[in-house]
Amino acid sequence: MSLAFTKMHACGNDFIVIDDRAGRFAGAETELARRLCRRRLAVGADGLLLLRASPAPDRFGMVFVNADGLLGEMCGNGARCLAAWLRRAGLAGADSRLETLAGAVPVRFDGAAITLELPPARLLRSDVAIPWQGRDWLFDEVDLGVPHVVSFVADRAALRQAPVIALGRHVRQHPQFAPRGCNVNFAALEGGRLHLRTYERGVEDETLGCGTGATAAVLAAQRRFGLPAKVEVVTCSGESVWIEHAPDAPPQLSGGAHFVADGRVAPDLLDGLEPAR
Repeated sequence: MSLAFTKMHACGNDFIVIDDRAGRFAGAETELARRLCRRRLAVGADGLLLLRASPAPDRFGMVFVNADGLLGEMCGNGARCLAAWLRRAGLAGADSRLETLAGAVPVRFDGAAITLELPPARLLRSDVAIPWQGRDWLFDEVDLGVPHVVSFVADRAALRQAPVIALGRHVRQHPQFAPRGCNVNFAALEGGRLHLRTYERGVEDETLGCGTGATAAVLAAQRRFGLPAKVEVVTCSGESVWIEHAPDAPPQLSGGAHFVADGRVAPDLLDGLEPAR
């Protein structure tokens, strides 16, 4: 069995992109992600993106699977990567739209930048106290179709010292956020910009960037600090994204996407995989 792939990243959040418009791997997405996303043992990535066909013109299905096989509702960095792949392939039109489990995501191309109109967001709760190692950490809960929580720290120095992995693992599975769990973000406001670190469910580790996490942090920061409608978010990779969110409007996420390599998967990585026929 031969399989072509493209390796991409946005803000250091890396993905394997596969053209599966024929539905060859329908029903086998979880196992495919687990095999291909393993670091050092396979291609390696934070997640797998499968392109699926849609009956409507300029509409494309996007299946996002985390490295551990968890089917994700949507991924902002991944959606920009898939949109860039579609543009390079000559498939993307001016009114392209990605159909995700979180809803439809319109795509706009602005030179090298790709802008996504994300599903409507809901600020669910503020200052949810999670005890950990002798102190309460406060989190704001935001639903973008993808579940997020955000904790604000004093400055970038505190952000560098934040226990993102240990505390993120604890909060991600906490009963307060059951049954879906959540992505766990830590943010610091400096000079009008937000700086962000994220522990991602499904990767079960800190990643270099998270697009929906950046969006969740901006929405929480707008309510908490009165930030303007458009905010720059600096990810752990050093690359920025821009979030625009006006009252009663869906949030918009803008940033780049980068090609790393095109290749073919070695057949033995697919041995025994049973895709739908």
